[in-house]
Formats: sequence, structure tokens, C-alpha cells
Amino acid sequence: MHGYVETPAIFDELVPLLPVSTFVRIDLADEFLRWKPTGAINVQLLAQYLVDFYEIKAEEVIIGHSMGGWIASHIKQLISAKAILISSWTDQRKIRLPTHNLRLLKFLLYSGITQSRPLLNFFRKQYPFAESLDLYSSLMEGMRVMSRTYIDQQLQTLFAPVPPLTVSPDLRIHTRRDSIIARPAEPFVEVPGDHFSLVFHPEQVAEPIRKLF
Repeated sequence: MHGYVETPAIFDELVPLLPVSTFVRIDLADEFLRWKPTGAINVQLLAQYLVDFYEIKAEEVIIGHSMGGWIASHIKQLISAKAILISSWTDQRKIRLPTHNLRLLKFLLYSGITQSRPLLNFFRKQYPFAESLDLYSSLMEGMRVMSRTYIDQQLQTLFAPVPPLTVSPDLRIHTRRDSIIARPAEPFVEVPGDHFSLVFHPEQVAEPIRKLF
């Protein structure tokens, strides 16, 4: 499962290196359109929807990048499936954003500020890694054409309060230079690169996953 404002294409470099023949790339844009939730949501409700729709079983493995890993952890919480987190978190405080206040984030979104070119250009100029700058910029451009409803649903998935997880992922893969998600306090496998290590260092990301299998 992909991360915030990403698409399943974020896994294009990694998937050929994984020891699996059958897999499903979940596109959250499609899932929210199919689900059509009414009212407030959170990551627990999204995880339950995905478990029910895809009939996910305990013997399956969920791999998530960034927000996708947060969802994967909650699927594990529900049915004990294996969860592999890449540049992700199990503590929402690890998300590096100036505010986690959903009311403020929703105001900024529906006022048009979140998708405005000046703000996105500001974030691009602040982005510290040349290796993944073009990818980061393309994600920012893609966000400009996403529906506000879909972005709001992603923000709720990220920041809506939920009870603490009582399970741990089976594998955490992270970099020390991630400017988007702070590195875990728990043990993790360190890989080179930044938040998008699965794109630019897929072999190093794939290696600990292969060992888990």
C-alpha cells in the first residue's frame, strides 16, 4: 500500500525484487471511491474496510510505504497478518509536519492553500535531497489535481486519533535521513537514501524482506 498523495507506482522498482508471484497493489484513490465512507474516518475503519473487501487472511503479508505502513500495522492489529513497514511509523508523532491538527489541516485544504502552487513551490525549495527531488516534485504536482475529498480522507487516515497499537510490525525498514517521517524508536533495518529509498535503493530495501520470507 502506497503513502500519502502517492500511487501504487511507488512500488514499481521494488516489486520485481520480491519473492512473491501473487500480489495486489492497493490504490487508495480507488478504494475510497468504492467504499464511499460517510462522516469522519480513521485508519482503523479503513483497515477494517480493506480486510473485509479483500478478505485478507492472517497468513498474508502487507507491505506499506509511509501511510501504507501505518494502515498495514492496523490490518495486523485486526487479523495478525504480517506487516512490513517502509519509511513508516506506528506512532503518529513521528510524522514531520508543522501541525497535526485536523481542523486546521481541513481548513487549509478547503481554502485552497494546501494545493496552491506557492505553497507547493515552497515545500519543493525546502526539500533537502537531490536524489529524490524530481519524484517529490511530481507527487506535489499530482496532489494539485487530486480531489479535496480524497486528500481529506488521507489526512484523516494520517491524523485522526486512534488507540495505540498493541502489536508490532514484523519488519521496519527506514533511513536515518528521512525528512518526512522520523526514524523509529524501535529496532529497524537501516537502508540508504531518504523517504523514497524503495524507489532509489530497491535492492537494499528488498534484501531484508527476502530474508523474512
